[in-house]
Amino acid sequence: MGVVIWPDEKLSQQLEISEAQIKDLFTVKSTDAATSIFPQSVASGEPQSQGITLWTRIVASELGLIQASFEIATDSEFGAIVLRGVSQTNASKDYTLKAVVDSPHLKPSTVYYYRFIYQGTASRTARFKTLPASTDEVNRIRFAYISCQDYTNGYYNVHRFLAEEDIDFVVFLGDYIYESVGDPSFQRGIRKLRLPSGQPFATTLEDYRYLYQTYNSDPNLQQLRERFALINTWDDHEFAGDCFQTNAPDQVPFNKSQLRQWATQAWIEHIPTSISSPGDKESWNAVQIYRAFKFGNLLELVMTDERLYRDGPPADNLEEQQRYLQQKRYMIPDCPQRNDPQRTMLGHTQRQWFLDQVVNSSSTWKIWGNEVMTMQLKYLSQFTSKFLGQSTPDLFASFDQWDGYPAERSFIFQTLKEAGVKNFVTITGDFHTFVGGYQKVNFDDSLEEPIGVEFLVGSVASSNFAESISSSSQQLIPSVEVMTETLTASNPHIQHFDSTTHGYNLVEVTPEALTCTLKAVSEITTPGGTLSTFKVFRVPRDQVLIEDLTPV
Repeated sequence: MGVVIWPDEKLSQQLEISEAQIKDLFTVKSTDAATSIFPQSVASGEPQSQGITLWTRIVASELGLIQASFEIATDSEFGAIVLRGVSQTNASKDYTLKAVVDSPHLKPSTVYYYRFIYQGTASRTARFKTLPASTDEVNRIRFAYISCQDYTNGYYNVHRFLAEEDIDFVVFLGDYIYESVGDPSFQRGIRKLRLPSGQPFATTLEDYRYLYQTYNSDPNLQQLRERFALINTWDDHEFAGDCFQTNAPDQVPFNKSQLRQWATQAWIEHIPTSISSPGDKESWNAVQIYRAFKFGNLLELVMTDERLYRDGPPADNLEEQQRYLQQKRYMIPDCPQRNDPQRTMLGHTQRQWFLDQVVNSSSTWKIWGNEVMTMQLKYLSQFTSKFLGQSTPDLFASFDQWDGYPAERSFIFQTLKEAGVKNFVTITGDFHTFVGGYQKVNFDDSLEEPIGVEFLVGSVASSNFAESISSSSQQLIPSVEVMTETLTASNPHIQHFDSTTHGYNLVEVTPEALTCTLKAVSEITTPGGTLSTFKVFRVPRDQVLIEDLTPV
């Protein structure tokens, strides 16, 4: 809905109401009802050097169009207010309210505090930090990245610790919600949910909205969102597992285009992003979420969308599939279609945009905010035959990752190599596993020099391999120790692999180096736990090199 901001605009004239009514909009009488009126609290996202997107959701006693005010100040007591505004919402937005602010009254690299006010009740106070100006000389940026927070599989102890870190912002790399609420193959039901439809996975707009409402009601997630601005992208579970375009391959037949629209609508409503809903019902599939963020001369963060434009998984021999764990896209041999040069993950328009952003970036460090693993991950036949009990060809772990699109991956990495791009680092989610390693044009060439490094983050709460294996009834699945040993032996470009814990990655970027610190929580089955640092990796400037600085 429309946003009116003071002092950029005169509120009373824009809203066609009196000064007395304006005063009433900003009068705070109490905070006692904040939890009931703002049950998902507040959040911010899309930070810019002079901008931010503020978010909340209101549970109102009135129906129809409602309006609420917001304030931005340089102090938490709102004694020095720099911006005030009024925004509107209604049931068509699930009563979510956004204020997309772009104003010269916000200064670069500055911490601000904000709150919403509705009928005399103020929300909790939160904070955000603006980006440096694009031409600023920046000496340090610190941020964290996370992904995969399956509410049903555990508690958000990760967020409680992350909210206490000294960082500038948080990147969320997808799987903010899970469309399923009771899949025993990967959901342990620690926190049970029941969708409004009664189905085991989202089938209506109300189902998707319910999931966001529930996830955002978690107190640890609220604490994190109140503390830092978020930069979000989606992966598959915001719509459906292993989705591509409007396809939800593992769900019963529905109107998939309608389901994609509902999933996208709910994401736009409940995520603090400036990306707007399309006015035309037919244009929902054209929503663009790929974008870039520039942090002075030091860093450019390039975020991509790897679901809305991708081709489906490559076709392969179904009879062969059934011999290997009866799965369509996992633990499968190579097939001709996988290497088709026309197959795309990014889509041709986004791919060219991505290459232009990275190749032409004037920043020292180029960081790719990427959803699914770029590095090759396969089991060599000499190892798989041991735990499968039969002779097999080499098996790829998943065609849902970039291994399903190797020609496009090679083209991207070859382009970056030929352009002489330096300091290229990829941050990735999705895999529920902490992984660090090297990116190459040809992963099967052991002598080829890598072009970049990739660091995957473990999940916030979604099942990792250790948990999935322990709860599986399939006898052919190896232990997590055997799986880890097999994968690292089969993929020498991988320097670290750990799928036994949950946590976040903390990144510090300076002109001299990028340091990635891996942090893990001890427990997600109950609230609480402890935090530990288990790996510290450093990438020196102008070198494709991962240095292990972990204290012994």
